Amino acid sequence: MAPPRRFIVNDDETPRTVDANRELLASLDRITTHWPPVHTCSTGWKFQGFYNGPTSIAYLFYRLSQIFPDMEFKQQTLLDWSVAYLALGAHRTKKEPYSTDCGITNETLAHLSLSAIMDQNTNLVREICSFDQDCNDRHLTGSDEWMYGRAGYLYFLRLCKTLVNDIETPESSTATLLDKTIQNTMVRILANSPTHYWHGKEYFGAAHGTVGMVTQLMLSHRLISFGVHTILERVLDRQCPSGNFPPTARTQYEDFELPPEDHLVQFCHGAPGIIIALRSLLPHFPNNAAAMRDRVEAAMEEAEKDVWKRGLLTKNPCLCHGIAGNALALSRDNHERFLHFLSWMSTEELENRGWLEEEKRADRAAGLYTGEAGRAWAWAIAVSNGPRVLIGFNDL
Repeated sequence: MAPPRRFIVNDDETPRTVDANRELLASLDRITTHWPPVHTCSTGWKFQGFYNGPTSIAYLFYRLSQIFPDMEFKQQTLLDWSVAYLALGAHRTKKEPYSTDCGITNETLAHLSLSAIMDQNTNLVREICSFDQDCNDRHLTGSDEWMYGRAGYLYFLRLCKTLVNDIETPESSTATLLDKTIQNTMVRILANSPTHYWHGKEYFGAAHGTVGMVTQLMLSHRLISFGVHTILERVLDRQCPSGNFPPTARTQYEDFELPPEDHLVQFCHGAPGIIIALRSLLPHFPNNAAAMRDRVEAAMEEAEKDVWKRGLLTKNPCLCHGIAGNALALSRDNHERFLHFLSWMSTEELENRGWLEEEKRADRAAGLYTGEAGRAWAWAIAVSNGPRVLIGFNDL
C-alpha cells in the first residue's frame, strides 16, 4: 500500500513569487488576534520553552525587534509585544531543569534567559548557571541533544553571553561563572559517546541528534572544531543517494516505495536541518581543514537538490517539520527559490489547503517551532534578506 504523499510536487517551471512584507504582517496579526497574550480557557497554552508556547512567541518578537528596530505593530513596539507574551510564563519558572530536561523546550531556562537579556539582569544569568550541577550531573546519563538536552542548555547560555558581553567586563564574576558553566556543559557532552542516542536509536539530525549537538558545541567555542571532524564524517557517510540524510541508523518503516531511511525531509530529521547546521559550522573550520570543508559543501549541495524536490511538505508549514524550516535550508544565493517555497505557505495557501482550519484544533498552532510564529520568522528573513538561520538554534 502506498503511503500518503508527504510533499507537494515541485514542478513549477517558473518560481512563484509572494509579498513577504504583507505576509509577515498577516502572520503577526494571526498570532496576536487568535492567540493574544492573555490567559483564557480557549487558548490552551503549552509551555515548552522556545519550542512552543507564549515564551517562544515572546522570543520571536524580541528577535524581530532586533531585525526591525523601528517597527511598530498595532500601535505597540515589538518589544512591548515580547514583554506581554513573556509575562504569561512567569509562574512556570519554579520547575528546576535536570539532565534529561534542559534543552530548548525547557520553559524555566527559556523564560529566565529571555527575561535576563530583556531586563539586563545578570542575577538571572547567575540563576541559569546555578543549574549547572543538575544539568551536567556526572552520575546520570541525561541527554545531550538540542531539544531536550545539554546542547539546548548551551544555546540558553550563549544567549545570556550576548548580555554579559555587552554590560560586563570579561573578568567580572558573572562573565567568569557563565564561561565556566559553558565549559562544564561542553565537557559533559564530550564525555559521552560522540554519537547521540534517543529512544534507543542513534540519531543524526538537528533536533534530536549528533548534528544539533555538534552545532551548539562549535558555536559555543570555535576551538572545539578540531575534535568534531570524525563525528561529522560519520554523519556524512550516511547520506542517501537522493541527497537526504536518514533520521537514525536504524529507521524502520513499512510499505514505502523509497528506502526506509529516506522519508523525512525536514529540520528535525533529514537534510534541511543538517544543511542549516553545516552552513553555520563552515566558517569555524580551521584553515587546515580544506578537504573536510570541501566534503561538507559537496554534501550540502546534494542535500539541497533533494530539499528543492521534496521539501514542500504537506504537514502544517512550521519550522520543525514544514515548509518554513525547509525554505531556510535553501541557499541564500537564490532568493527566488526561497520566495517560491514561502509562497506555498502564504495566507491564500493556508486557507485553500485547510491548514488554518486544521490548526484551530491544535495546541501547537502558534508556537515558534510548531506553528504561526515560525512562519513569521521565515517571512522576516525574507523581508530583511538576512542569513538563513533558525531562531533558537543557530542564530547566535
